[in-house]
Amino acid sequence: MNYDKAHELQKAMRESEEFKALMEAQAAVESDATAKGLVETFLLQQMQWEYAKMAQAPEEAELMKKQEELMPMIQANSNAQNYLQAHMRWSQVANDIYRIISEPITEAMKILENVKPGNDHAN
Repeated sequence: MNYDKAHELQKAMRESEEFKALMEAQAAVESDATAKGLVETFLLQQMQWEYAKMAQAPEEAELMKKQEELMPMIQANSNAQNYLQAHMRWSQVANDIYRIISEPITEAMKILENVKPGNDHAN
């Protein structure tokens, strides 16, 4: 295995416009306590909402409403707004890269495709 390619990917990711924009926005948020609080609250609530949505939990609607109520405050704070926009763009790039590199990993695990937990196949 050639780990140099992984390090090249790491370098390319850090040199990307999306990563640079995120780091710039992150520095601005770190120096603005209000923006930092808004971003932290938004990201935490978003994670909670996504988990509730996947679990079809009853609090899903309430969590979504909290996100909607937070949006005007984020839109009024340019540092928070810029960070979240940069975070969204970076997340898309990172997800695309993860999808691409996970394909061979998934293929290598195909043998476990039909195995169900608790089945003893070691006869």
